[in-house]
Amino acid sequence: MKAILKHTALRLSLIALASVLVAGCSVTKKHEKDAQVKADKEGLSVVKDSKFDGTFVAPNAQFAQYKKLFVEQLDMTDVKIRKLSNTNFSNDTPWELNDNDRRYYQERYTEALMNNLIVDGRYSTAMQAGADVMTVRAKVLEIAPLGSKDDFKGRPNNVKVYSEGMGTMTLEISLYDSASGKVLGIITDQRDLGRIWEENNRVTNNVQVRVAFDAWLKKLRNELDRLSK
Repeated sequence: MKAILKHTALRLSLIALASVLVAGCSVTKKHEKDAQVKADKEGLSVVKDSKFDGTFVAPNAQFAQYKKLFVEQLDMTDVKIRKLSNTNFSNDTPWELNDNDRRYYQERYTEALMNNLIVDGRYSTAMQAGADVMTVRAKVLEIAPLGSKDDFKGRPNNVKVYSEGMGTMTLEISLYDSASGKVLGIITDQRDLGRIWEENNRVTNNVQVRVAFDAWLKKLRNELDRLSK
């Protein structure tokens, strides 16, 4: 009887271990795989214990030499919209970014970068390339909204939508030596736009976008500080 119990326990342990391994293998998301491919092409190495989903840097990069940043405008072209919910509204239209949306995202990104990397004097901004200038290029890869868009196309005026967060957003940040154009690093990360149940409208969405960019640029500052040591 004891032998049977031990055998059963062993089988259950092996099944549990296999489940964990399978789960672990399925964690890697598309944006992480895509960043890995780009990193391999540029000869970058993965940074362990990164707070981002994926951080890859050039093996011989001397991040401490960079005192200035040449900051490009946030790239909002070809953003993939992956809708996570179905409202079934008769007038529900595809969730789309308009010019005002893109401008808002770009402004919040720039604001977060200034607050986290420039204001305290760690870096200054540069208008042209130089030996101590690093180019920062960021792109929103994907937005996966929860709920229809809060505009006249997305939902009836008298309808309120509630959701657990606003969805997710995925960002990629690329770092370059401004003088040579050599890739210094590639960073990718997906972030929840809130995690609590609340009304899903333009105001709450905008708040979560601001929070997301601030969190990303704060983590970027910490990552650059660590790489500069």
